[in-house]
Amino acid sequence: MKKQPTIAVIGSIVADIVVETEHLPRSGENLHVTRVESMIGGKAANAAVTFARLGGRVHLLGNTGDDLFGEQARAALQAEGVETAGLGRDPDHPTGAGILLNEPDGQTAFMIAPGANQTLKPHDLRSALEPLLPELDGLLFNFESPENCLLLAADMAHMAGVPIYVDAGPYRPYSSQLWRHAAVLTPNQPETEALVGHAIRDDASAHAAGDRLRSQGPQSIVIKLGERGALLSTPLVREIHPAFDIEVQDSAGAGDAFTAGLVWSLCQRQSIRASVRFANACGAIAASRFGTMPAMPWLTEVESLLREQN
Repeated sequence: MKKQPTIAVIGSIVADIVVETEHLPRSGENLHVTRVESMIGGKAANAAVTFARLGGRVHLLGNTGDDLFGEQARAALQAEGVETAGLGRDPDHPTGAGILLNEPDGQTAFMIAPGANQTLKPHDLRSALEPLLPELDGLLFNFESPENCLLLAADMAHMAGVPIYVDAGPYRPYSSQLWRHAAVLTPNQPETEALVGHAIRDDASAHAAGDRLRSQGPQSIVIKLGERGALLSTPLVREIHPAFDIEVQDSAGAGDAFTAGLVWSLCQRQSIRASVRFANACGAIAASRFGTMPAMPWLTEVESLLREQN
């Protein structure tokens, strides 16, 4: 087993207000809710913390505002062992913020103001990423940063021989050049449907979507199917890996934990099949508890779940 793999994660840092509610509010309704908590989240922050909790070293690249939320985000990430030297401070835009509404079945609705996440500039990203490339075992990014920055990062990683992992969410009409050289492209079901232009209604349509995405260049496609598990599509394998049997409390951030777990396992030189199972366990643990970044899994928890449901 390789000791402490190192990755860079590019994407969003968000100050979250997470609300547990019996139902989504109607217009004009004064709704009393069960629980409200503030915490740090964002797809990149969630993934970075997961990777760190699994035992890896992770550099988080992006922007916050030069404000209280930004300082709180830095402090929370540093406490988790995430390297934050690559986080810029934008004095003209606030740190990203969001409200997450969590219903009793674990389903969520999001309202996000991206703020400084969308102000990342290519030259700043180059300055942060370039010195890291020689030590990286992987580059992970999502679609919550500007496309021109992600295209630059993908080109830099490809030229340096660093494996590229693309969490294709939330959906943006970004160029497929972003994932042409990816080791793994891992959208969720709605994102996949948007990327391929057709609904996923059954296994056959899911496999067709995986095949179409793989024809665009990635070595492997892993589609996150929520409670159904995950679809794996490679040149040799087309199969669905079932989800773990857990009680879902809050699905926010579960996909981010899944992707980070997938990258971690692949960095450990595990097979893609074993890595999808490991990722399913990471996502299940995150979905079994309330919140975003604080709900991300630890390695001991993942290993315990894998033993229990072997």
